[in-house]
Amino acid sequence: MKFFTLSFILMLLFSCSKWDKEEKIPSYLQIYQVYLQTNESVEGINTHKISDVWINIDGNLQGIYELPVTFPVLETGKHTISIRAGIKVNGIAASRAPYPFYNVLNIDTILPPGKILSLTPTFSYKPETKFPWIEDFQGNGYSLDRMIGSDTTLYMATDTATNNKYGKFSIDAIHQKFYYKSAEAYNLPINGSAVFLELDYRCNHPFTIGLLVNKLQSSVANDIIVLNPHPNKFNHIYIDLTYTVTQNMDAINYNVIIRGVLQDGYTQGDIEIDNLKLVHF
Repeated sequence: MKFFTLSFILMLLFSCSKWDKEEKIPSYLQIYQVYLQTNESVEGINTHKISDVWINIDGNLQGIYELPVTFPVLETGKHTISIRAGIKVNGIAASRAPYPFYNVLNIDTILPPGKILSLTPTFSYKPETKFPWIEDFQGNGYSLDRMIGSDTTLYMATDTATNNKYGKFSIDAIHQKFYYKSAEAYNLPINGSAVFLELDYRCNHPFTIGLLVNKLQSSVANDIIVLNPHPNKFNHIYIDLTYTVTQNMDAINYNVIIRGVLQDGYTQGDIEIDNLKLVHF
């Protein structure tokens, strides 16, 4: 009985010491919005779709957060916060990754316990990023060529509210298909280095983005992604071309291709494109 009583008292004391242990007060980070800053003359306009932030504190991964976000951080006091811009590769939510062409932001700051530190990151392209092709449709013409088999012509349209120009394809029962390629063919790195195509699009009909792989004896069209209808406003997307490029090491060069064919169930389709950027290191 004495043994039981002593054991009970020891357990009670031990439990009280656990309960009395002072818990660390976290600080909080808040990121509601992010921006992209570009040198338009060489990097194009600053449209983007940064969907996430990848946060490191003192070199250790804190977490990956979808924007906007407020989250607790156990560290307080002086620390270095590193922020990487996250995207959905090919527009797929399950394929989130830091975009390799945007710079990493390193911020030396003080994390106040129990308080919110609000940040508004502004990203930019890394200086080593190359832009072999930019098409924003703001000139008198455009750098896309019609290919054999296309019965539809790309034309330039203007948003009356913003005066912004963009490219547009319209298909219907009479003009059922468009098939265009970049006017120039580009040499792309075959060492596994990232190669992406960025663009803004708005459409009420699916269309396809791919690469025309030019070899010594032939040119082969490789479809990479089908973009589904997104009719209400322009959507920015990051299309990963790396795999197709590395799988064709004998290619001489590549054209970007954009094409579509009127599908069953549709009587017409409008496909609008803008701010195309081919990027690599």
